Amino acid sequence: MSQRTPNTMATAALQPLFRLLESKGYVSSELLKSIGLNANTINAAQRISIHDFDRLLEHCSHLIDEPAIGLAAGQQLELPNFYLLGFLVSSCQTGREVLAILRRYYSLISDSRSPDFYIGHESVKVLFYVTDGQHFGNQARAEFVAAGIHSICKAIGGNYYRLTGVGFRGAPPSYRHKLEAFFGVPIEYNQPQNWISTDSKHLDSPLMYANPMLVHTLKAQAEESLSRFTHLQAFSRKVMYVLHQWPESVAITKTAVAALLNTSSRTLTRRLQEEDCQFSTLVKEVRLEKAKQALEQESADVQQLALDLGFSDRRGFERAFKQWTGETPAAYRRNYRSQASYMARPVAMA
Repeated sequence: MSQRTPNTMATAALQPLFRLLESKGYVSSELLKSIGLNANTINAAQRISIHDFDRLLEHCSHLIDEPAIGLAAGQQLELPNFYLLGFLVSSCQTGREVLAILRRYYSLISDSRSPDFYIGHESVKVLFYVTDGQHFGNQARAEFVAAGIHSICKAIGGNYYRLTGVGFRGAPPSYRHKLEAFFGVPIEYNQPQNWISTDSKHLDSPLMYANPMLVHTLKAQAEESLSRFTHLQAFSRKVMYVLHQWPESVAITKTAVAALLNTSSRTLTRRLQEEDCQFSTLVKEVRLEKAKQALEQESADVQQLALDLGFSDRRGFERAFKQWTGETPAAYRRNYRSQASYMARPVAMA
């Protein structure tokens, strides 16, 4: 029987935690190193396993003597931390559009189940889900998400936003007074799911930073991000996502990719084989896509591109590219420019 693939979340979630810790004099890269994580690889790969995030939360909680670490970090959360999805949400016209955007594109920031929304005459109830792990991590992440939702809603909703209730699956913690002081509403515990509810009166009122044109542009980018790996099965798609975001300054190895997914290289190979896929094939696809994108830019240097893609020299890259596409990098660039020039020509009117 195959093992369940560990869920991941966007490394953007690390930023509010790092801001909290750095305000207390700690260096984020050293904190990651202290639990065996590489700051350069994690930040550039854009994903961190839930297991590693929980380890980091617990370590930081002990370090600064803050049991409510999820709450403290969640208060630091800002929409720009989530890049594409963050800018998309902040540009929506109404709260209702925000909910629709979150439901559609939540997978851009987490592998966990996307939130469910229940809209009534008086309130909107948001059920959010956290991946099961250790008790400390489950509770800390639930408080992190709830505090983050509250902070972000205040920022984009302004005077329209009014929190009406919060519920957690866990039992009341020893620091429950901190939660009550922050949210300012009754908090319910031992709930079937984690949730947060808000007043629905202004759900369709225009938001302060609405930008329909920007939303249109960003939605197109988000759709492209969602569809990029749809031809792959679940585990292969997850590996491909990691490879696509891999930093050019760090060598791609099966061991390094497996470590980020909290598994072994042997298990990674087996899981890919179960989906009729190979690690080398995925690496080749990523290299080819990045090569084509670079060659379409006039300023791209082929020698530097070869090194960035992990080849020892330009000649090796040129041989591989021709094997992949049937043409040399130079020919591909010429053909692309010729086609682009043709498409840009004005059409003669009869």
